[in-house]
Amino acid sequence: MRFVLLLLLLVTAVPATAQSDWDDFAEAYASDEERAEDEELQLHLQELKELSEHPMNINTATVEDFQQLPFLSEAQIEQIHAYIYLHGQMQTLAELRLVPLIDDATRRWLSLFTYADPERQETDKRLFSHLRHDFSTRTDIPLYYRLGQQQEDGYRGDPLYQRIRYTVGNSQHFQAGLRMEKDAGERFYDSYGAYAMLHDVGLVDKVVVGDYRIGFGEGLIMGGSTWNSKSTPPLKTQGGIRHMAGMDETYFLRGAAVTLSLAKHLKLSTFGSYRKRDATLTDEGEVQTLRTDGYHRSRSEWERRRNVGSTAVGGNIQWNDRGFHLGATGYWQKFSRDLNPGTQQYREIYPKGNSFGAVGLNYGYTRYRLTFAGETAYSTAGGGWATINRASWNISKNYILSAVQRFYAYQYYSFYGSSLAENSNPQNESGILLHLQAEPLAGLQVTAYADFFHHPWPRYRMTHSSSGQELFLQGSYNLSRRQTLLVRYQLKRKENADIMEPHHRVKLDWTYEVRNRMRFQTTGYYHNVLGGNGFLLSQNARFFIKKPDLTLNAQLGYFNTDDYLSRIYLSSPALYSSVSSASYYGHGLLGVLTCRWKSKNEKLWIEGRYSLLHYFDRDEQGSGLQQILSPNKQDLSFQLRLKI
Repeated sequence: MRFVLLLLLLVTAVPATAQSDWDDFAEAYASDEERAEDEELQLHLQELKELSEHPMNINTATVEDFQQLPFLSEAQIEQIHAYIYLHGQMQTLAELRLVPLIDDATRRWLSLFTYADPERQETDKRLFSHLRHDFSTRTDIPLYYRLGQQQEDGYRGDPLYQRIRYTVGNSQHFQAGLRMEKDAGERFYDSYGAYAMLHDVGLVDKVVVGDYRIGFGEGLIMGGSTWNSKSTPPLKTQGGIRHMAGMDETYFLRGAAVTLSLAKHLKLSTFGSYRKRDATLTDEGEVQTLRTDGYHRSRSEWERRRNVGSTAVGGNIQWNDRGFHLGATGYWQKFSRDLNPGTQQYREIYPKGNSFGAVGLNYGYTRYRLTFAGETAYSTAGGGWATINRASWNISKNYILSAVQRFYAYQYYSFYGSSLAENSNPQNESGILLHLQAEPLAGLQVTAYADFFHHPWPRYRMTHSSSGQELFLQGSYNLSRRQTLLVRYQLKRKENADIMEPHHRVKLDWTYEVRNRMRFQTTGYYHNVLGGNGFLLSQNARFFIKKPDLTLNAQLGYFNTDDYLSRIYLSSPALYSSVSSASYYGHGLLGVLTCRWKSKNEKLWIEGRYSLLHYFDRDEQGSGLQQILSPNKQDLSFQLRLKI
């Protein structure tokens, strides 16, 4: 009977080229337009893109492996493992249709990160066997000059952006990597890092030496391994230790971390880190602001470079059995200088001193279609508490209903916290989120959520406490096998400068594929706030040419907004392991063209990218040293990748 079902699934399966499209996934994952330029979101997308380049065998993937995928819930992970346990290894990913809680959208995204290989027996105990090497280098060439390049007291380096990445490893036990980066205007490669990682070696579940990221529980204390987006169901705990895959200069630890499997259901993790941080100092030599932009172009930026040391140690113990999980996390951190954020009202709740810590408990239970989970934490920075609790009900594979309650006292602060929040970190906020993901009809996917939040302490540019609401409704319908229509409406009411700003955003998107060789996407955006209107019309075209293996991706856009408040966010085609998104305001045109060629054995990749931004309503763009004395902005990028 299973053989007959497999034959039917293989006949009716949609071609992989239509299902495993990275651009579609990135757009869905980062659908919160306001946070499209968030540095941590960009980092998570880079990590996920690397993961898609090294997919996992679905038959041997562990819970921790699946937890790296933001769209999978605890219940769905449990169902995949239960299916393999009851029916044996999957012969093809088409079998995911037989897993009760895996819907069409989840199956589509899984094809990006997994494959099915029932014959493969990963029993090779040699740590360094079957090594694969991956080297890439990229150079960006601006076809213009910024003011910082034309002034003696401006930028100290040339206008080129350059980066180098190298990884080596196998899928069983070992992986290592090296990265170097030079931003435009910097004199040399002043951002660099490396890591080496072993996993599944005896009692050692994972050990990383060098640069790494880490997350436990719901992310209140350590939240550096999963991105929290309102547009996706809040379904999963943090994924533990993972190596540093992106080029980020801020959101990582440097030292060593290890996870040990003490027993069948018990794991212990510990970590230590020391690194230099960029900071703006007061006249007394105290830290006023920890910098996160990573730029060291001008003399003033160079003076902020790595002038405060940060030491952090901590750990986690986690127990999992029969759907229950219980864990404890804690860390202690010390800076080489005192933190003194200043006397401005919104800064009064920022941590002061040089020694900080946080402890907390995470807990949860998953039973087939129901999931309950949460975390409660306490920080020494201000003596505050924080808690987040969530519940999800997989009514069927077509309906997922979720709710999240959060309370982050304004006295609470964790330097490594990253959990569901309207603000950039879990502090000074309480709220409740209701989320529905549904497929009421074949080919129709609906996402809806309502978020209500309150900030008791005055935020930046506010003189009193504030509240807000956000409503989101999106429908995506498959008009045919090759045509998809998406409609989205988002309303956010949030106070800014003591004025309530109601943001109305609308998105219309039509996608059409032609025989898996061409793909066209027409998108329209509209944004209204405080009487100001903005709209953007974008046309994308992608062409696949198999002989030679060539991919062309083009984008042309026209935008017109009344002011900066009504700006439009847009993602653009990017090179491998990169993400490109920006906000546009004023009146202008944008264009992007990317080209990727791969050799027959896919070991050599050559890529190029050209972008153009032209304004009709101004003769210059930008401000300060970044100013360009022209209405045009043109960039060229080249990337070479070698896989052995």
